[in-house]
Amino acid sequence: MGVDLLQVPALQSPNAARALLLGVHAAGARLIAVGERGIVVFSDDEGATWTQGQVPVSVTLASVFLVSDKLGWAAGHDGAVLKTTDGGKSWSKVMDGNRANALVIDDLKARIEAAKSEADAGLEGADVRLEALQMRLEDVEAGASFGPSRPLLGLWFEDERRGYVVGAFGQIFRTTDGGQNWNSLSGALPNPDSLHLNSIARIAEIGLVISGERGAVWVSKDDGKSWSLRETGYDGHLYGVLRTSAGALLAYGFAGNLFRSDDGGQSWRALPRTTDKSFVGGLNLANGDVVLVARNGRVIASKDGGATFGGLDIGAGRAVASVLPVPFGKDKLVAAGTGGVSVVTLANERK
Repeated sequence: MGVDLLQVPALQSPNAARALLLGVHAAGARLIAVGERGIVVFSDDEGATWTQGQVPVSVTLASVFLVSDKLGWAAGHDGAVLKTTDGGKSWSKVMDGNRANALVIDDLKARIEAAKSEADAGLEGADVRLEALQMRLEDVEAGASFGPSRPLLGLWFEDERRGYVVGAFGQIFRTTDGGQNWNSLSGALPNPDSLHLNSIARIAEIGLVISGERGAVWVSKDDGKSWSLRETGYDGHLYGVLRTSAGALLAYGFAGNLFRSDDGGQSWRALPRTTDKSFVGGLNLANGDVVLVARNGRVIASKDGGATFGGLDIGAGRAVASVLPVPFGKDKLVAAGTGGVSVVTLANERK
């Protein structure tokens, strides 16, 4: 039998901070980054030195989110969700892929029963919903037969109790008690093809926003109870959505594709491509500029609210997997990727 990486603690290594790191977040002066083989590292001196945390799994961790300098969560492969209460020094597992599979199956079975009742009552569209739910259930059950192999890719928390995590094959889970218990919202999402969900965040004046496969953007204005699909017309992956200080939405993704909406995501238009490398993150600066970072570390910026973009004479200096979604300090950009974390001063001076 193979090794169950959900049961194997991450190996402590003096080179942990130089590993492939896929997610980074911050609270106050503390930075926490996560990545391959269950590695978690944290820093209190703007990335100059790092300490490795104690992690109970060895699966790849894709994302991390902090609500304070002590409390945070991480998510990754095999459906793993971890929690720290001491700022990343130690972590506990609060969910894995076996539990995630069971939650999705239970959710879909309940929705199938409700759809059957609606179909029996002759409600319009009930038969179509029922068929779609049954097909999704078959897919999930088939996937679950291979074990906890479906990765979780993004997470976002409102506060110390309420949070969401999303992932491959349309997975989305919500907790209202800090991660002790979770429930699946997969059946609530208009996603009959179980498209991958890459990120989730709350955007001011819009609501919860998920970006995913086939250019899909989903929006919920009622904390995940219901969702609407806002299609960009793009057929590739989107990795995030941000709102500019001018109120426009920018959806960024694979191969440098970038889309803008001026009506809350109801309609989108493609912006000219400035790179063929995927955009992995973005942020708004205090002066209103918008910054996007590509996978090769290139940084582009807009000084007109995201209408046009041009390259900057700086970069992360390495391949990038994710970006801290807010400036660190006054003018620093933090990127996680190959070789660890880069801290870049946006005034053309790299640290």
